[in-house]
Amino acid sequence: MVQIIPAVLPTTDRGYNNDFSRLEKTGLFEWVHIDFMDNKFVPNEGIRPSVTSKYKFTLKKEAHLMVQNPKEWIDELVKADFKRVLFHLESEDNQDECLSYAKAQGLETGLVLKHETPLEKLEPFISKTDIVMLMGVVPGFQGQPFIEGVVDKLKELKSKQWPIKAAVDGAVRDTNIKKLVDAGVDYVIVGSFLLKGEIDDNLEKLWEAVDGS
Repeated sequence: MVQIIPAVLPTTDRGYNNDFSRLEKTGLFEWVHIDFMDNKFVPNEGIRPSVTSKYKFTLKKEAHLMVQNPKEWIDELVKADFKRVLFHLESEDNQDECLSYAKAQGLETGLVLKHETPLEKLEPFISKTDIVMLMGVVPGFQGQPFIEGVVDKLKELKSKQWPIKAAVDGAVRDTNIKKLVDAGVDYVIVGSFLLKGEIDDNLEKLWEAVDGS
C-alpha cells in the first residue's frame, strides 16, 4: 500500500506551527515532510531545522534539503530530532561523504533527482541510500503544475529493481496519484492539495483516487 506523507514548506515560525498543528490534530499521519531552502540551490528561503525544536509534536520528521551544501545541515537536523534526510544529487557536496555522514548520525537517507537528471547518475550511490525521490515539479515552490514525464521516469526507476523505496514529490493530487501508484511508487509527498481546505476531506479524495472509486 502506498504511503501518503504530508509536506510543509514553511518560510516563518508561525507558518510552520500552524501547518504542523493542523496535521497533528488529524491523527491520520505518521510522518511529515519538511522542505528546507537556502536561496542558493533554489531561489527561495525558509526556516532552519532548529525552529522545529520549539514545537513539540509526535509526527516523525523527514527533511528535504533543497540546498547547495546539505552536509552542513545534518548536525542541526539530528539535534532537532529528524529521522530521515533527503538531499539533491545535483547539490555541490560529495554525495558519498554526505550519505555516510548522515548514516553515521543515525538518519535514514534519500537522494532526490530533478526531472532533467538521468537515473544513471544514481548508480554509484544506490547501495548507500534508502530512498530515491523523483521531483514532479521544479523544486523550491508549492503549487506548480505536475510534470507528467515523472510517471515514465518512475516506471524506469522501478524496472531497475534497486533495493530502495521510490518516492515522488511535487504537485501530487487526486488527478495523478493513481498513475503514480500504478507505476509502483512506495510513497508520495503531498503539500498544497492536502493543506488547502479540510485536510481530512482532501486525504479522502486521494484514497478514493487510489482505489479508483
